[in-house]
Amino acid sequence: MRIYPRGTVLYNKDKAYNGINLISAAKDGVLLISMCGDELARYNLNPMPAKMLSNGNIISPTEFRTSDFGVSDGISLVEINKEGKILWEFSRNKFIKDRGYKEKWMARVHSDFQRQGHALDYCHSYKEFQTNKTLMLTHDSVHVSSISDKDLLDDVILEVDDCGNILWKFSFSEHFDELNFSEEAKNVIYRNPNLRITENPIGNYLDLTSISYLGANKWYDMGDSRFHPDNILFTARAANIIGIIDRKKNKIVYTLGPGLDKYSKFSPIIGSAFATLIPKGLEGEGNLLIYDNGGPCGYGPATIFAPKGLFPFVRGYTRILELNPLTLDINWMVDPRDFGFSIPLRGYKFYSPYGGNLERLPNGNTLITLTTEGMALEVTREKELVWLWTSPYRMDTENMLNNSLVYRVYRYPYNYWGIDDYPEREIKEINQSYFKLPGAGEFSTAKPINVEGAELNKDIDPLSQESESLKELRVSKEIYSRNHHRIKTISSYDFYEKTKNLTGIVIFGAIRCTHCGPLIELMTDLLDEEFPKISCYYLDIDANNSIARNLEITSIPLVNFYKNGELVYYFKGENTYDNIADVIDKYLI
Repeated sequence: MRIYPRGTVLYNKDKAYNGINLISAAKDGVLLISMCGDELARYNLNPMPAKMLSNGNIISPTEFRTSDFGVSDGISLVEINKEGKILWEFSRNKFIKDRGYKEKWMARVHSDFQRQGHALDYCHSYKEFQTNKTLMLTHDSVHVSSISDKDLLDDVILEVDDCGNILWKFSFSEHFDELNFSEEAKNVIYRNPNLRITENPIGNYLDLTSISYLGANKWYDMGDSRFHPDNILFTARAANIIGIIDRKKNKIVYTLGPGLDKYSKFSPIIGSAFATLIPKGLEGEGNLLIYDNGGPCGYGPATIFAPKGLFPFVRGYTRILELNPLTLDINWMVDPRDFGFSIPLRGYKFYSPYGGNLERLPNGNTLITLTTEGMALEVTREKELVWLWTSPYRMDTENMLNNSLVYRVYRYPYNYWGIDDYPEREIKEINQSYFKLPGAGEFSTAKPINVEGAELNKDIDPLSQESESLKELRVSKEIYSRNHHRIKTISSYDFYEKTKNLTGIVIFGAIRCTHCGPLIELMTDLLDEEFPKISCYYLDIDANNSIARNLEITSIPLVNFYKNGELVYYFKGENTYDNIADVIDKYLI
């Protein structure tokens, strides 16, 4: 048995983006909490997910169809006020007759929705007005013999007005050929389209989990019609697809996946359950923010884990990617190693194979929901953890014992809830490494006995043979953060723009690099004391491997000196204060 603190367990008030957290807790309804974890309100809804509007109203599914006949089918989608009164409702999508139940209209809404005019994932870009259009993801039961000889659970996107009229509809089964499945994958889908066990088994062959309007973005401004603001971004977790639907053409015009062949610049995205385009005005605007879950997915070649080709792709940990959608360069990334968990032994500690969402906050931080861990965390651009909440609510049912699933977490400004501020209390991180109960023995009381010729090597994982020097990683992160005021971080996203006319310096390194930290400390002192007008940038090659590949960087640290955009000198490894000063005098002054 492992014991964890619950609720808010870490909160850095100065570095976090402060506001109200809306938590979609499985079987515990909609929960609103402050940053320090005070409960502000709870609503008995089935939030998959729930979202808040700028007037404090909340939109959420109400209840679900029985699992004997449906797969996460929400009966209706409602908008409620603070008192819980229903102000708007949509259910008249399909008239359902389930054996033994009263026949009724159902929305069959699931997994995601968006009220147009409210970019519901991004409090920064909310508009003052609210339109009467709601985009929602729904289900339909179909039989398409060209796809499978089994019944299919089709994903259908609807746009409805405030009167419940369906204004636009997109059925994925009608666009199957636009999803770019290989013939091998099509054969697998035909035989087993991810059958779900209901009274009449049905194939959830795509399993869409997120949809959103693209919104205003620089790609459309530059002439790429695929990124029209009204077009729709979606993720299909089971099929391993991230795509864009052109509303006017009624056609899928952009895809990542379903195969792994497009990923030449980094290891493939596996089973993404959430993606969104970062809006204008936020850090990384125009990039895709992708929840790269890593859970079993896809259709393709038989493997030892997928002998019939169903879900052959899997990775035992989660990554968060900020990706240029055109070049597929990674601009920013988070994985288990950023929290001190080595891969492969401990990568599972940052892993949510299903569910989850991301939110780029106005201060540049990123909010991450680890659904299957019942956890939400906020990290800075430098990957410092500044807020951590673990669910104290437990789901205890016949099929899912002692589970604390949290579907999604969203952050909203205080004034959405009608308050100017909240008396938040900062919460310091506790040292869990040596937490013990009363009566348990003391740690490290026995004096080690030295053995001649033997020495403990604490930097290598003895099973994977990979470096695991967490102290060095922590020190390196502190060095980079401390010197960020003088040496600015750049990425593959802006490297060429920054260097095309640069007279200055670029340091190429990585957090894992033991020589990079001391060099950055030295360079900071040198530039502050001797060359205050010289620009200096730092680029992490682990997070920007396309640059490392293009520049053929084989060792770090590497320090390049540019004069009017031309590379005039470089050195590798550490160097002395005087030597570097001489280089700057000779080549840059």
